[in-house]
Amino acid sequence: MNRMKKRILGIFVILLGMSVMTFAQTKDDVVNTYNKGVELANTDPKAAVELFEQALAMAKALGADADDIKQLIESQIPALQYKVATGLYKEKNITEAIPNFMKAAEFAELYGDDKTLKKSQDIIPKLYFSKGNSFYKAKTYDSAIVYFDKALELKPDYAKVYLSKGILYKKTDENDLMLESLNKAIEVGTSTGDEKTVKSAGKIIRDSYMREANNALKDENYQEAVALGTEATNFGEPKSQVYYILAVAHNKLSQWDEAITACNSGLAVEKDTNEDKAKFYFEMGNAYVGKGDNASACDAYTNAAFGNYAQGANYQMTEVLNCQ
Repeated sequence: MNRMKKRILGIFVILLGMSVMTFAQTKDDVVNTYNKGVELANTDPKAAVELFEQALAMAKALGADADDIKQLIESQIPALQYKVATGLYKEKNITEAIPNFMKAAEFAELYGDDKTLKKSQDIIPKLYFSKGNSFYKAKTYDSAIVYFDKALELKPDYAKVYLSKGILYKKTDENDLMLESLNKAIEVGTSTGDEKTVKSAGKIIRDSYMREANNALKDENYQEAVALGTEATNFGEPKSQVYYILAVAHNKLSQWDEAITACNSGLAVEKDTNEDKAKFYFEMGNAYVGKGDNASACDAYTNAAFGNYAQGANYQMTEVLNCQ
C-alpha cells in the first residue's frame, strides 16, 4: 500500500470514529433532553412538553437506533399535554385551555393514547359551552351563539346547549329560533336520557304558548287562544292557568263540552285553595248554562262561590237559575 492510500485510509478511520462519537453524543442529548423534561413534569408541565417535543424530534432524526426513547416519549407526551390543559382549566383560563386540550387530543390520536383522546374530546365541547354561557351573561349574544355552535359541532347530542340557545333566542325575541332550539333540546334530551333539560325546555315552550294564548284571549281572538292554549298543553308539566284560558275561550265560542273538559283538567292540577279553584267552577257553571243543564250549573256555581267569584256565582244561583 503506497503512502497516499495509507493517508486516505487513515483519514477515513478518523472520520468514522468522529461519526460514531457524534452519533453517541446525539443520542445522549436526546436522553438528557428527555430527562430534563421528566424533572419539570410536575412543576412546569408546559416546559416539560416543549422539551419532550425537542427530544422526540431529535430521536426521529436519529432513526432506528433511537426508537426506544422515541416510543417512550410518544407514550408520555399526550398525558403531559393534558396536564398542561387541565392546569389552565383550573385557573379558569378557558380561552387558553381549549387549544391546549385540542393539542392533547392531537397527540393522543397520533400516538394511540385512547384514554387521553377520549378525555380531551369529552371536555372540549363543555369548554365551548362554558365560553358561550359567559358571552350570554355578558349579553354578547352573537359570540355566545358562535361558541354554542362550536360545542354542537363536536357533540351534536349536547341537549343543554340547545336549551341555552333557546333561552338566548327567547331573550332576543326570536320566537321561531327559540322554538326550534327548544324542540331540539327536547328531542336530543329524550334520546340521551337528559330529563332535566327536557323538563326545562318543555316548561319554556309551554309558558311561551300560554302567554300568547292569554294575549289572544285579551284581544278577543278566541280561536287563536284555543289553538295556542292547546299547543301549551303538549309541553312541560300541566299548568292550571293554561286550562283556564282554554275554558274561557271555549265558552266564548259556545264550545260547552270543550270548556267543561278544560275546567276538569284545570281542577285536576290546581293544588291551591277553594278560592283558586273557584274560577274553574265558575266557567264550568257558565258552560252548563250554555248546555241548558241548570242542575249541574247550580252545583258548579256552589263550588265557585269563593273569593272574587263569590258575588258572581251567588248572583247566578239566586237571580238567574233560582238554585235550591
